[in-house]
Amino acid sequence: MAHPSRRAPLFAVVAFALAAAIASIAARAVQHRERARSHDELVRRTPAIGRAGYVGSAACAPCHPAAHATWAATYHRTMTQRAGPDSVLAPFDGRTLSGPGGPHRPLRRGDEFWAELPDPEDKLARAAAGLPIEHVSAVMRRVVMTTGAHHMQVYWVESPRDRRLHAFPSAWLTDEQAWVPVESTLLRPPQGDVVYTWNRACVPCHAVAGQPRIDGAGVDTRVAELGIACESCHGPGRAHVDARRSPLARYASHLSPGPDPSIVHPARLDHRRSAELCGQCHGVARFPDEDAWLARGDPFRPGEPLAPHRQLVRHPVREAQPWLDAVLDEDPEYLAGRMWSDGHVRVTGREYTALLETPCFQRGELSCLSCHQLHGADPDDQLSAAAGGDGACASCHVLADIPAHTRHPAGSVSCYDCHMPRTSYGLLKAIRSHVIDSPDLATTLATGRPDACSLCHVDRPLAWTAGHLRAWYGQPEPELDADQRTVSAAVLWAISGDAGQRALAADALGRGGDAGPDWRAPILAHLLADPYDAVRQIAARGLRGLPAAAGVAVDPLAPAAVRDATAAAILTHWRAGPRPAADPARLVDGARDHDIAALRALADRRDDRPIDLKE
Repeated sequence: MAHPSRRAPLFAVVAFALAAAIASIAARAVQHRERARSHDELVRRTPAIGRAGYVGSAACAPCHPAAHATWAATYHRTMTQRAGPDSVLAPFDGRTLSGPGGPHRPLRRGDEFWAELPDPEDKLARAAAGLPIEHVSAVMRRVVMTTGAHHMQVYWVESPRDRRLHAFPSAWLTDEQAWVPVESTLLRPPQGDVVYTWNRACVPCHAVAGQPRIDGAGVDTRVAELGIACESCHGPGRAHVDARRSPLARYASHLSPGPDPSIVHPARLDHRRSAELCGQCHGVARFPDEDAWLARGDPFRPGEPLAPHRQLVRHPVREAQPWLDAVLDEDPEYLAGRMWSDGHVRVTGREYTALLETPCFQRGELSCLSCHQLHGADPDDQLSAAAGGDGACASCHVLADIPAHTRHPAGSVSCYDCHMPRTSYGLLKAIRSHVIDSPDLATTLATGRPDACSLCHVDRPLAWTAGHLRAWYGQPEPELDADQRTVSAAVLWAISGDAGQRALAADALGRGGDAGPDWRAPILAHLLADPYDAVRQIAARGLRGLPAAAGVAVDPLAPAAVRDATAAAILTHWRAGPRPAADPARLVDGARDHDIAALRALADRRDDRPIDLKE
């Protein structure tokens, strides 16, 4: 029998262990309740999820696991998400950020993400009342939702009133791993302090079957699902799921020779209907009844004609649309912010409108699905394997001798380089045009849209391109001025063009270059003084890959004096390295130095008309 004095320590140990276990259980219970409270608050502050007839993508996974998995790997899925440790990409580390709207801070509290920022509700109220918004008090608001994951991510803070969401003033650039003001991601003149709201501008394309539900009483936005999910393209799935609950019904469906009437299969639609699935988001369009859309959302369903639900905008030079006159009376720059003067789309995210202008679509059967594959493709651009190289074009256009057609060595250029050049802009880079056509310098001179040859051969003047197009394809040689005959076209656009041309040229100069001593660094360094934040950021990206900028901290959003010093340091490094041969096209003078006088003369001719591209 144990001695009582020996039992006492044992009882103490057992009691301590029991107390610790009870405390641990209690702590876990508290954590569970706190997580549940946090989740409930997140749900209450973000768009309500669930609409009649829709089941959500999770209901598709049991029967279609491979399709669900490949969709889940795409950036469509991550287009809009509730904020949490698995969705937020940026470091919410408490640092103070600056921007047009004043200082703001991203912070993290456990699994929650928060923002200290000037009160966006107060700003909007003051602006509506015509009061100044420079001295708005700071508030702490929870970050409840994210948009984007591929190139950048934008964060949305809660409203204390209802489900309306306002943008955190800075966005996270995924490639650069850097915070930048949201305003600086857009190609437009500085706007000052702007408050962005998700519920009106973003809900049509960043969620499934979104309903803004905005009225005088408040905002109670509802969606079928956040992000671009299965039912965006296949239509509401409730009827399909209910009809397939029985195994016998599923087997009967597999044996049936006809299409399943309970769901839309995009690949079985004709080329026009399948393209309209993408066109519901990727087009220049307006809702015929804006008030009805704000109240109830978009009634379009996949498989239906899109035209009754959208006013699809085409440029007047392409099609007369009398209703467009009222739009232009209200916003004279509506078309200029979206299209070149000949109707070619110039901003990303509007590829369906570009497709409408393509002869391969108009007279053939080209559709978005001719090149893009939404399941199993590279998530970067979702191009199908068959569309790699010249595959998509060669499926219809059979050429026995491609080098003889292109006048380039086999494999050195693709069909896309010549017929879909990067003349659209968005997300701080140049995007391939989705109007398929051929280089034409007369069009370039009339519209200002860069030609494919000059975006590839960035050290060649337009006269060089004109000579080759005449010799190779019999194209009449247009009249050119002295600079167009002498100076690289890419350099001319980068220094003298409008802001849109400067952005495209900066992107091309950052991508292109031949072997030997680099000549592009002084040109791109000059663009660090550009008045548009977006142009400077594109130039900085190109500079970071050049030897002359090695070891130089390039901050395109730094104060002007800092950027001037950075450009001077890059030019000094460039002069210390191997120099290119004298060439007026590259602004390299007879002493093999950067021709600053020529550059300044071109800069004096810069087109400073305001450009506001609506990506």
